[in-house]
Formats: sequence, structure tokens, C-alpha cells
Amino acid sequence: MNKTIKYLVLILLIFTLITMPLTVPLFKSSTQYSMFNTNWDGISNFVKLAHGEGKRVAPIFESFDMASISENNGVLVIVGPNMTFTDAEIEQIKTFLERGNTLFIADDFGTGNEILRALNLSVSISNYPLRDFFYEKDDRIIVSVRIENPLLARNVTRIVTNEPSAILVTRGGEAYASKVAMINSQRKQYPLMTEVEYGNGRVVILADPDILINQLYGENEPFLRNLIEYLGGDTFYIDEAHHPDFNLYTAGTVTITRLLPKDMVIRLILVIGILILLRELGIFRAVGRLLWKPVSRFFRRKESPEELALALARERGWDEKEIIEMLERMGG
Repeated sequence: MNKTIKYLVLILLIFTLITMPLTVPLFKSSTQYSMFNTNWDGISNFVKLAHGEGKRVAPIFESFDMASISENNGVLVIVGPNMTFTDAEIEQIKTFLERGNTLFIADDFGTGNEILRALNLSVSISNYPLRDFFYEKDDRIIVSVRIENPLLARNVTRIVTNEPSAILVTRGGEAYASKVAMINSQRKQYPLMTEVEYGNGRVVILADPDILINQLYGENEPFLRNLIEYLGGDTFYIDEAHHPDFNLYTAGTVTITRLLPKDMVIRLILVIGILILLRELGIFRAVGRLLWKPVSRFFRRKESPEELALALARERGWDEKEIIEMLERMGG
């Protein structure tokens, strides 16, 4: 085959591999607080933000003991759980925390308190809703007016909630409702978010999972961005197992067409052209020979005196038998 045709075929194959459509899996769910739910009550935007901030996102579809969560490193994210946590799962969480990882619970009236009690922490989430004078539209859409942690407060003026609860029995918090907030007729400044140490790890508690939902994403995006950095870790393990009605109503693939920018195409053609030109000029062979000479000295086998004498005899036309006899007499 003509060399020109070969090179054209090579370039065509390279461009095909770079620009061919990419097929990726696509899942959708209608379950509240699911990372696969793109509707108003899902947390798909929060998970996309975490991925965009460099986090690896891994959903957990089975119980924590079956998933062996204790062997992983990162952040275990539990949002709006509504199923009981078994003793085996609690043990997995304990080991996960003792190894220096982070547990993030965003809950109000679900089963998050089961974990807090099992860990014997001096903190809990109220079973009653929080009411406050600082709200939008109606008294269920409460605005957090005080953020203590500097990282969480960066570029954040407020956190918008949706019928939140509050955190009880804690010395301090990271974000608060106002001083006139009230739970079950008890008025004081209640924390909406706090952190508690456990072993070498920590438990971060947010008293309203709706802060993470898609409906409030536009309002809370600056806070959520800070929250992702605050939680740390390289991997977010998203709990899907403790949503009783979890479903994947769509399980398929989506095709992404990849297009190279014009300047990238030009640079790629130039690089391939230069490589082809260097090969045709024999530059690669010349460089290879040049590098092989000094390197080959380290690998060359050392020849014996007999081998050198026989090689000299063959070169000069001498009788090899006489040379061998002479060497034997000299050796004797």
C-alpha cells in the first residue's frame, strides 16, 4: 500500500477514536431525596455540584453491612432516611467513623436520630418543626440568618429551608435560625447545623434535607458549594438504600457527541505531520543508533582470549588449529 494512503488511514483512525460518540449510563428515579431524581424534590443538582468540585460520587443501593462501607474512605451522605438502620449497619458506621471518615446526616423527621442514639451522641434532631419570624412566602420557608463557620459563610448571605426541624442538646452549631425561632412553644436560637466528633472521625448534622433539593438549589448553591468543601473527602457515598420507595424508572444510556475545537484539530494535524516527516527522514533510526552505541557497552558480553585469537585468525587467514595449539602450549 502507498505510504501516503497508510498515513491518511492512520490520521482517520485517530480522529475517529477522538470524536466518536461516547455512551454513558443514565438512571432516573422519582424517589424523594434521591441523587437520580431530577425533579424538584431530588438532590441531583447537589450531587452534580459535588462531582464538579472534584468529588467521586458512589451510590449505595444495599445495606451498609452488605456494601462493607466500613472499608471505604470519604464521606457517607445520608439524606432524608425513612428506613430503620440495623445493628450491623450501625457497626459499619462506627468503624467508618473511627477510621477518620465523615458522616453527613441531613434529616428532619426521618430515621436519622436512630444513628445519633446508637452512636451515643449528645445531640438529636427535634421531632417538631421549627417556626420563625424570618421566612419567605409562608412560615415553612425559613431563612437561616446566622452562619458561625467562616468557610460555610463564605459568599453566603442566607440559607433557605423548607419546614425544617432543629438540632437539640448541643453546645454550639455552625448555622442558626433567628433568636425568636420556636419549637413546640420553646423560643430560643436553635442550630440548624452542627458537628460532633466520633473517634477519629466526625458527624455533621443538618436539620433540613430540603436545603439540598433541586427546588431550592438556586437559593442555596453558594452554601452547598461551601458545604461540599467543608465535608472534605475524595468520595461521597450517597445512601439510596434507606428510601423505602426507591425506584429507577429509567435505566438506559445516553450518547454524548464529542467535537474537537478547531484550534485543537490544527495542533493535532501539525503534531502528526511532524512525526511522519521525522520518520521519513530517518531521524528516529539515527537517534536510535546514536543512543544504542553507549548503551550497548553495558550489555556487550566480554569475549575470552581464545575467542579473540580465533577471530583474528579468521580475519588474517591463519590456520585455526595452529592458533589453538599455540594457545594451549602457552597456557601450559
